[in-house]
Amino acid sequence: MRFHLRSNDSKLRPALAGLIRAAAVLSAIGSGGAAGISHSAAQDVAGDVAYVEGVSGRVVAFSRGRPVLLDALDIIIDRTRIDLQSHSELRICHYGTQRLVILKGPARASVSADGVTAENGNAINASAGICATPVASKFQGGLVSRGVPSRQ
Repeated sequence: MRFHLRSNDSKLRPALAGLIRAAAVLSAIGSGGAAGISHSAAQDVAGDVAYVEGVSGRVVAFSRGRPVLLDALDIIIDRTRIDLQSHSELRICHYGTQRLVILKGPARASVSADGVTAENGNAINASAGICATPVASKFQGGLVSRGVPSRQ
């Protein structure tokens, strides 16, 4: 179906063209873009086994074939090798055991869904305390803080 604009409707042409472009972009985002994002996000979450609660010194994680320096709140995926330099400390919350694990360098360990294992194959004691898997919030906005008492 074609629409023909009369000569006195020339002011409407740029607005109509912009409206058509906007509709095409929104249609492309709605049909293909959202499905691709949710699928890849679901794959990443499936392999998460721990998160970094705190780190001091230099701690390197090897996962998916590349080294990454760890920092607080980083996510650790299944079968990640951790290398702690001397005088380093790593505190992680392991989801499967729901325990806080503290590693001190120099050391090398492997983190999997089953637990944390030292380089020599021995399991690492996770007696530092309990922790919980983070949960996504349904609420937007607000302020989140740790270790700060609230005033009432």
